[in-house]
Amino acid sequence: VMQSVVGFHDSNTERVDRWTVIHLYSKRFVELHQYFSSQNVICVGTLEFTTATCQAMIGTIILSFVFALLLYLWSKRRPNNFPPGPTPLPIIGNIHQFPQGHFWVGVDEWSKKYGPIIGLSAFDFLFLVVTEIDHIVAALRKEEFQARPDTVVVRERTFGKILGIFFGSGEQWSSSRKFVVKQMRAFGKNERENLIADEISRLMDTIKDGSVVQGNGMFGLSAINVIWMIIASKRIDFNDKRSRQFLENLNELFRNGSTSGTIVDFFPILRFVNKKFKRDQTITYGIYSFIQETIQEHREILDPNNPRDLIDNYLIEIERHKDSYPSYFSEEDLIVVTSDLFSAGAESTSNSCEFVLLYMILFPEVQKKMQDELDHVLGRSRKPTLADKAQLHYTMAVLNEVERINSVAPAAVPHYCTKDTTFGGYFIPKDTMVLLNLRAVGYDTKYWKSPEEFTPERFLNTEGQYSKPSNMPTFGLGQRTCVGEMLARNTIFLFTTTFFEKFSISLPPGEPEPSTFALPGFTTAPRPFKISIKSRY
Repeated sequence: VMQSVVGFHDSNTERVDRWTVIHLYSKRFVELHQYFSSQNVICVGTLEFTTATCQAMIGTIILSFVFALLLYLWSKRRPNNFPPGPTPLPIIGNIHQFPQGHFWVGVDEWSKKYGPIIGLSAFDFLFLVVTEIDHIVAALRKEEFQARPDTVVVRERTFGKILGIFFGSGEQWSSSRKFVVKQMRAFGKNERENLIADEISRLMDTIKDGSVVQGNGMFGLSAINVIWMIIASKRIDFNDKRSRQFLENLNELFRNGSTSGTIVDFFPILRFVNKKFKRDQTITYGIYSFIQETIQEHREILDPNNPRDLIDNYLIEIERHKDSYPSYFSEEDLIVVTSDLFSAGAESTSNSCEFVLLYMILFPEVQKKMQDELDHVLGRSRKPTLADKAQLHYTMAVLNEVERINSVAPAAVPHYCTKDTTFGGYFIPKDTMVLLNLRAVGYDTKYWKSPEEFTPERFLNTEGQYSKPSNMPTFGLGQRTCVGEMLARNTIFLFTTTFFEKFSISLPPGEPEPSTFALPGFTTAPRPFKISIKSRY
């Protein structure tokens, strides 16, 4: 047993496979123990052993297994010249020190002590945490850091493979990404703008003057429908039971998400007993079932000469590459890609818009100044368009300040080091997980004066014109730049400007002032808050 387990250290076996084998050993030990415990005397050839003797033998074997496992984990301790960080314990590393909930707030405290490049460990995992803009940009562009972690949790959501554009790597990821980028470009700029304008117009028609509503969740369905129209040429009906369950599953999955790993990542064997993992499985399968039904509906009426949307075009690619090897087009990948687009687009977009609502009730003078600019540029005769961005300087500054002070993406999706390398003067071994603290970028006093204060004017130059920031890579950089960045930014702009052109909002009487401390998750979201809505004309 010791030879088998320790031997993995020198093999090229993937991490998932190694832990799977260890799990099989554990399962075998349990079976043997149960068998021996049920027998009074065990015969092996001509030898007889009492139950007590057999139990002692099994105990020795199990102890040997545990010792071998601990020996392996100890062999994976931090290498020389690894970045500094909090002192790890033997075997378990820093797992006991990982901040709960808002992981990145805790990382901010570490960076004050250890600097912008931090090294952590957890069992046989090594982590590189980067918290300063110059180093983050370098990490995002570093060739060795372009892969994604290959963990049990990742493979569970991708059919045991490496699929999609979110957690994918290699040629499969490259193929999927190129396809999505092509589809986004094919869906013309004017079509996208008209689609966004139509969705926000539908929402405006449902809002009543003088109403008091929940601010969080207001834009969720509208943002999802923008994405869903591009993917499937249809809108989601909230009154439909399955559609409503689909939306609830998406929201729960994001609130449960983590960019710093889960206990199942560290101990894959726990996937059989961990309640959170099992719940996430159920939610993911529910989301995939909804998407799969939509794909089947498209397949039944597909016209290869007249594709309507992303699903149609992907199904055409599946057919076109069916005899190719390897083929990177499959229904499984289409399901994951569709889920990724919801993840990268709808959730972050709606949360961004709702953070704008939150800050506008907390800073009514900013809301008033933004509306004055809207009135000056638009008058009362038309709705905002994307062309108005060039003239709405203060409005653009407000949107950027909300993004800076409470970004919905406090961290980039984890990256993965594909081979031994150096970074910032430190040695980074192969298989290190790379975590980028994007939240810290907006609070770096080297670039922002009084970063805790909400000050849109910081994005205006001396002439009062909007100055686009170069040090806020919210949507990533390099090969991993978010494919839906322009769609997301345009949606946020049109949703918020259309809303505030027509309505003013305030904190309802008697309501406590809402907190700006966001809900944690894969993306952050505002905590529940209410708004009082009043028509401006």
